[in-house]
Amino acid sequence: MVSSPEKKSKVNPRIYHQKKQALQDAVPLDTPFSVHIDICSLCNFRCTFCFQNDKKGMKESGVKWGMMEVDTFKKCVDDLKKFPKRIKKIKIGNHGEPTMHPHVAELIKYARDADVADVVEMFTNGSNLGPELNQKLVDAGLQRMNISVEGLTAESYKRVALYNIDYPKFIENIRDLYNRKDDSFSLYIKVVDHAVVKQEEGRPTIDLTDAEKQYFYDTFGEISDEMSIENIVPQWAETDQNDLTETGMYGQKVGNLKKVCPFPFMYLHINSDGSVAGCTLDWARKVLVGDRKINDLYEIWNGNGMRELRLQMLKGERDKIPMCDTCNAPNVCVIDNLDPYMEELIPRFS
Repeated sequence: MVSSPEKKSKVNPRIYHQKKQALQDAVPLDTPFSVHIDICSLCNFRCTFCFQNDKKGMKESGVKWGMMEVDTFKKCVDDLKKFPKRIKKIKIGNHGEPTMHPHVAELIKYARDADVADVVEMFTNGSNLGPELNQKLVDAGLQRMNISVEGLTAESYKRVALYNIDYPKFIENIRDLYNRKDDSFSLYIKVVDHAVVKQEEGRPTIDLTDAEKQYFYDTFGEISDEMSIENIVPQWAETDQNDLTETGMYGQKVGNLKKVCPFPFMYLHINSDGSVAGCTLDWARKVLVGDRKINDLYEIWNGNGMRELRLQMLKGERDKIPMCDTCNAPNVCVIDNLDPYMEELIPRFS
């Protein structure tokens, strides 16, 4: 039997605190719930469940992977002042590892000083953390860090992330950050319940034993504010690992495939090159709805690209949209369901 940590950390899935008005009652939103800014599309990991492991697919996509320019980031943040309401969250990081950006702390500070969002948070694998960067992130005013742990030993990191990690140092660097921050900075750590390993091994899975789950709680429970063991789910379309599961990321029961993806109705995603996608999971950039170099984010959110994408969804044409047609994320990564309200919602976007 696995018991929760005896220390401070609370066991919560990431979605638990997102208590909001029913999406079908709120759309169309005059302000996105959250804005995802991908400051770096490069990653030092090659996790077997991620598109970053698909070298062939990444090359064929034609995407230029790299760092977001500081000026582009600042323009994106400044644009958020044009929306009638505050953004609930600015989420930094998505397709790559944000701590690889040489100006990551400067960008976070700019977002915090702009005071356009309730929370500025970052998603990271935590491998680049260390005393110097930790202090910079704390001083920048980061309010939440989400760390994905990809294994509980150095060996499992080699098999899952294809990365050589000094595991004791990794833990100590997280401990250092935890000791430097105060209560205004929330540290969330999660691990998945199982992972697919290297393809040459026949794609077997590594399932966490009860002892390993207990080790996770005991080890990270004293150096985090919140933690969770998540179900691994197929969230990257057009990758090898995209089979639908029966249980979603947060333990929710997965039913029939949704016709409507809720993401374009809730979020705005800016890629590292300034292009804007209709979804955070469009890693190949096939569903672009705008470009910050041409229009500001307020114009893009209310523009024809987003409106047409939403209408396609509501008309049941998700299977005609590149990338969206093979994506399972609406079922496994989000609880909101607009399918029962499709006809009712179409006039709101026409």
